[in-house]
Amino acid sequence: MKPLDKQINSVLKQTTKIVVVSGLLFWSVLVGYSLNWNIDNLYQEQYNLALLEAKANWNKDQAFRHWANKHGGVYVKPTAKTPPNPYLAHVKKRDVETTDGVKLTLMNPAYMLRELTTEYEDTYGVKGKITGKLTLNPINKPDPWELTVLDRFEREEIKEVYEQTLIDGKPFMRYMKPMFMVEGCVKCHGILGFKDGDLRGGVSVSIPMAHYLNAAEETVRSMFITHATVWVCGVIGLVGFGIYASHRQSEQNELLAKLEHGALYDSLTGLPNRFLFSDRLQVAIAKKNRDRKYSYAVCFVDLDRFKNLNDSYGHNIGDILLQRVAERFSGILRPSDTVARMGGDEFTFLLDDLSDKHESMLIAERILDSVNEPFDIGGQVLSIGASIGICPGSNSYQEPDEILRDADTAMYRAKYLGKGRIDIFEPEMHAEVSKTTRIEHDLRTVLDRDELSINYQPILCMRTGKIEGFEALLRWDHPELGIIPPDEFIPIAENTDMIQDIGKWVLTCACNQISKWNSEYASEEKFFVSVNLSGRQVSHLDIIGIVKDILLKTDMEPGYLHCEVTETLLIADQDITRNNMALLGQIGVQLNADDFGTGYSSLTYLQNFSFNAMKIDKQFVQDMGPAGKGKPLVHSLLQLAKDFNLEVVAEGVETSEQFYQLQALGCQRAQGYYICPPLPAKKIDSMLKADAHLNLETLLEMNPLNTNAA
Repeated sequence: MKPLDKQINSVLKQTTKIVVVSGLLFWSVLVGYSLNWNIDNLYQEQYNLALLEAKANWNKDQAFRHWANKHGGVYVKPTAKTPPNPYLAHVKKRDVETTDGVKLTLMNPAYMLRELTTEYEDTYGVKGKITGKLTLNPINKPDPWELTVLDRFEREEIKEVYEQTLIDGKPFMRYMKPMFMVEGCVKCHGILGFKDGDLRGGVSVSIPMAHYLNAAEETVRSMFITHATVWVCGVIGLVGFGIYASHRQSEQNELLAKLEHGALYDSLTGLPNRFLFSDRLQVAIAKKNRDRKYSYAVCFVDLDRFKNLNDSYGHNIGDILLQRVAERFSGILRPSDTVARMGGDEFTFLLDDLSDKHESMLIAERILDSVNEPFDIGGQVLSIGASIGICPGSNSYQEPDEILRDADTAMYRAKYLGKGRIDIFEPEMHAEVSKTTRIEHDLRTVLDRDELSINYQPILCMRTGKIEGFEALLRWDHPELGIIPPDEFIPIAENTDMIQDIGKWVLTCACNQISKWNSEYASEEKFFVSVNLSGRQVSHLDIIGIVKDILLKTDMEPGYLHCEVTETLLIADQDITRNNMALLGQIGVQLNADDFGTGYSSLTYLQNFSFNAMKIDKQFVQDMGPAGKGKPLVHSLLQLAKDFNLEVVAEGVETSEQFYQLQALGCQRAQGYYICPPLPAKKIDSMLKADAHLNLETLLEMNPLNTNAA
């Protein structure tokens, strides 16, 4: 996230460039697509024309053959060119003699048409041929292409074949259809075993493609020239537009820069004003929330005795003094820091990317030294001082006003304690450190002192109204600090080895309790127990062995242990975590994605880890009212779970309206204070004895939060 002023400048600089480059890319793609489309269609058109010519020639050939078959052969005088056909020696009356003593020999229709097509080929290049696997004349034997087609004709796969192929290295459009025996063919070809109606072979026609392809190439060259001309014209237009727009943008930038400076900078000192400072501070806060190692601080500076000097020497001198102070402050800044005038004689510093907690104090001392040096204004030597309050940035701050308030409080304390000094805002920090230290110390012996306990919250089947399982929730009743919420002591335990011992204790107690209830109260279906695992537990190398040992000792089937993990706990050590979760799944433990939808990349979360169920976070469930957006979100999550084949548990059901809305949406399981709050095992025992796990009405009546309960 960039500061506001840098975002504005970046947008102004990039807009024209993006428009022009995008336009050039789009125009180039459009022209290229048009050229490619036209070329493809041109060659397809030439292909179709060649095919039409082949079919037309085949039809002519076929018409000649039908005529010749009907009229039989022709007797001619034997010559060198028309000698007696040796392949018709079997035909009676192949050779005859007229009454005049003239000798004649028979020319059958096939011979005549072969001679005709040979003449046609020599003149026009068009090849025609009747062929078959069995032929009288070897010259009619099929070539490889024709032989393949004849095989397909015999299998009755097709009625015709056309294809662009090479003959003697030259492109031809080849067209072939089957030829069947007719009565007129039997006289000559019956000797080969063919009968009337048999598939004798095929008639093929081959059209040379050279003139078609040459014509296409000629047209393609014209297309290239035309499209190139159009593309160049478009590029010139876009570049011209870019130059014009850039010029106009420069004029706008100058105007916007003036407006921006007036809106974001103090008119007297030229420093950022409160608005811009707050924006940059918001960037630092967001960065701190993303990166715990990042450190920043805010210094709040108030000039001492400025009001007296302003009143004594006049507002003009006061304004010049403020300008000189701003110049000195700007001179001691590091490149990444920001100084702003908040109003009057108050200034603030954003100290960015500090190396340690002492660096802010060193910078504050330089600020103080710069102010303590006297100012010479119009021959008047003026001395002022400053009081400075420092507030280190932390994850507890979400809004700029919060940290500015605390820095201002520290500054007033410094002024109250004598002015001309620096103070750090730290009461809350000291109190928190003290409490954290106490918790960390007591956690080491918490199991020995038996201060931890587990409450169980029923998880209800929405379809049957029966309790299917319980979530085990850890509680710490400290003898002096009272009830300490898990979100306070679990993170502290995670920073020590205590989390492993506490986690093991919780798993053991929960599995023992569920095994006991299953043996006493479960009839048809056993109860399961959901246990929250911390990030340190999931990534622990021995987690699989620990879980197996606990399941064995408590006589618990793996399928009835549901381990819940949140997305934020799985960000670090993903390889180890993914492997451990896969191994847990392999031994039969069910894995639940807890608080789903609240993380930064929940879909990636589902992709990277194999879950059995997801738990919809309570913030979505509790926002299902008419004014909220929870209902469509819950509906979307339910659909997502269905797509990923996951069970669904809705958390935080606090009203009957939420309960019945979830039921109508098809949610499978639910838990929440409306159904039953987390209770100690003894109170759950009482409910189970009353068969509350089998009857929703009984469960609701026994809910301790139900004001109508007995």
